[in-house]
Amino acid sequence: MNKKTKDLIENIVLAAIFLVLIQTFIEDFAVIRGWSWNTRQLLILTGFFFDIFFTAEFLIRFYAAMAEGQVRDYLVLRRGWIDLLASVPLLLLSSGPSALAVIIGGGAIGGAAGILNVLKVVKAVRIARILRLLRVLKIFKQIKNADSEMAQRHISKIATLGVSVFVFILLISSIFSQMLNMPSAEKKNERVIIDIIMAYSGGETGGAEMQSDLLIVKEDGLTVFTRFDNAYYSDNFGFEDYQYAEYLNYQFFFDTREIEKIQSKDNIVYFIIILVLVLAYTLFYSPHFAITVSDPIHVMRRGLVEKSYNFEVKIDPDYKNDDVFLLAKDYNNIYLPMKDRSLAEEEEIDADSLELKMDDIRKLF
Repeated sequence: MNKKTKDLIENIVLAAIFLVLIQTFIEDFAVIRGWSWNTRQLLILTGFFFDIFFTAEFLIRFYAAMAEGQVRDYLVLRRGWIDLLASVPLLLLSSGPSALAVIIGGGAIGGAAGILNVLKVVKAVRIARILRLLRVLKIFKQIKNADSEMAQRHISKIATLGVSVFVFILLISSIFSQMLNMPSAEKKNERVIIDIIMAYSGGETGGAEMQSDLLIVKEDGLTVFTRFDNAYYSDNFGFEDYQYAEYLNYQFFFDTREIEKIQSKDNIVYFIIILVLVLAYTLFYSPHFAITVSDPIHVMRRGLVEKSYNFEVKIDPDYKNDDVFLLAKDYNNIYLPMKDRSLAEEEEIDADSLELKMDDIRKLF
């Protein structure tokens, strides 16, 4: 594959990363703003196709690395682990089940009982969508924020470390909160559901139906209470927007849109935090690293290898005790004067060799 083709493919992948990040943001924004279910279905399917694309990209890159015997180089040095985590798990655990729920009719509340197991899986791993934000690091890698290769590598590594640690802390805290049964919006909703079911079982149907989270109650499959008409449910409710429970001969459907809004708001906050982290590393830490590390080394290296290069390293008083600037001080005060004397001696020798003597003139005649 020639360079032009490789560059074209890399540009396509880069454009896809931009688009999937925008799609992720809009998908959460749509939940917060209460967009119609038809629109949200399109966003879910779009995310599914993006995850297929990135999964295929990872498999192709991994196969190419295996063929060349460079699997470790791809996974570690070229950060293929980001390609892995931001594609395959999302396809299998998040966008795949979500797309399946859409395809087999997850938007119809009345007919949802047959896909409840799929819906439980989708909601249990919703937090895994945060892994998609690791794609920000792939964009960051393409930004040449410094001339020095060392500076680029160090800034890239520290940005990767900061963002990935943040993402994994979110994932681990989410898993532990579920395992330890810690208080959450979902747990609060479960207590409300239990109260409503107990009210129905005790014959207090009126009080139970006053609960704003209760959407539909069925008894032996027949609707005995509904808060909205079927058209409203069809336009505004998807599989993520309600919860289903059974007790005795009753079937209950509960509104969970407020919980989904809280989760989507959190996701957008995480998205903004990651973008701010990357921008901070790029705009603030990268110049600092260049001024205090890579630039002084660059000046000293040129002074060592280039005969006519004799610029001093500018030493920042705030960092004068750093090892790099201590070395730069010796370079300025010891090496450069020695270099100047050596050049002066060479010039004197050259001048002497060019001086004409009387004996040389006599030899001409």
